[in-house]
Amino acid sequence: MFQIRINGQRLDLYAAQTIVLERYNPLFHFDVVRGAKVLDYTVPFSRTNDKIFGHARLPQAPITDEVFFCEKYDGSELLERGYVYLLGVLSNGYSISYSQNLGEIFGDYQRIPLNQIDFGSEAVPGSFTAAADHLTAKYCLPVVKNAAFYGTTIPAGFTGEMNSYGSGAYLANSPRVPMLFLRWLLRQIETLCGFTIRGEFVDDAAMQRLVWPNTFSLDSLSTITYQNHLPEITIPDLLKELRKLFNLALFFDVRNRTLTINYADGLLNQEPLLNWSAKFAPSASRAPETARRLELDWELDSNDGRMKVRPTDYELYHSPGDTPLFPVKTLLSTLEKDVSTGLPIMEQPGITPTNNQMNNKFSPRLLFWHGLVAGQPTALPDYGSYRLAWHGTNNLVERFWKGYEQFRKKTTRRLLYANLNASDIAHIDHHRTVGQNMKIHVQGTNYLIGSQRIALPLNTLTELELWGV
Repeated sequence: MFQIRINGQRLDLYAAQTIVLERYNPLFHFDVVRGAKVLDYTVPFSRTNDKIFGHARLPQAPITDEVFFCEKYDGSELLERGYVYLLGVLSNGYSISYSQNLGEIFGDYQRIPLNQIDFGSEAVPGSFTAAADHLTAKYCLPVVKNAAFYGTTIPAGFTGEMNSYGSGAYLANSPRVPMLFLRWLLRQIETLCGFTIRGEFVDDAAMQRLVWPNTFSLDSLSTITYQNHLPEITIPDLLKELRKLFNLALFFDVRNRTLTINYADGLLNQEPLLNWSAKFAPSASRAPETARRLELDWELDSNDGRMKVRPTDYELYHSPGDTPLFPVKTLLSTLEKDVSTGLPIMEQPGITPTNNQMNNKFSPRLLFWHGLVAGQPTALPDYGSYRLAWHGTNNLVERFWKGYEQFRKKTTRRLLYANLNASDIAHIDHHRTVGQNMKIHVQGTNYLIGSQRIALPLNTLTELELWGV
């Protein structure tokens, strides 16, 4: 028997009531974080429903703005879980809207840029650690060449570098610019928003070295305020932009408040665990994917003079061919490496009270922390087999996008109808299963499941969008 439970209490439904559940595969959406949704529906007035919704049908009762935890069951099988809220009261019942609420999992911090969130502070230390431990430290201070930091009025002794280092110490006349670790930032987001971030990406030893280059100097300051050294980007956008840079898949478990971040190419290579050949009628219908070629690009910091003319390896990437393009553009980029010194380099005015430069800005960029290299605290756009570039050796395309590129090149799309039971529906909840059953085998061919359109109760066929692999 089909049931909808609100905060654990069974909701009364109309006789023969149906609802439509829609799900989306996170591999196919780069600009939004999509979970599942149910088309808005109405439930009847009843003693149980009145109690759940605060007797809102009575004119003297307020309409609740509470967000309710919702579960959908078929018999003992949990099909879906998310949240509902009361849209309003109609003449024949309560109008309800359902969503997995992924876009609101960050609560009060949903729409606040990182540089406006209070992540804490500390007193500026008497001396900084040049060899910061990337697994425990909040920040590091790598040397970055930036002769444009103070504009045209250059203070005496300025070396043309941020965090200039020599003879075992940071030099007194160089702007000190702490650069926070992405690993540390994700831990702070977990604490603030009350959920856990896990998965291949956060466990990757190289990704634990990522830091945020910035231009906010501690000149004349006695306190390091962490938010000053973070880019102007919200938490949801941070996750989406990381997804677009490294081809990640984001899986949200809304009940257990867990976000799992895995590499998408690994999911494309998984073997199907489910053989559903008998659940589909034979059909020849299919259509080729039109946008078969990838276009990968990033927003370079327009305040950096080095990026007025793009370095060759930073030019956007196109898959070979002449078919239509599938564009993916991220707000994240990196710094160029200076050929003569091997250090990262920019030409960008800093944020400093010196010369009244507090209104300058910087865009979100990433570097890998290397620690002390040849006596210099070093962060670079490459580490091991990882390199933040679209072209050249160890580039992002080769490391993270080749599987997805080949998939788009050869895939065809089918919209088919399957005879699925409650257990089947539960198995293909991509977020709850972290993509484990994202691929199925049907009549000699393997497919990725794209979107799902499920009528509940399960009295009719389920519509599945299938992509050949």
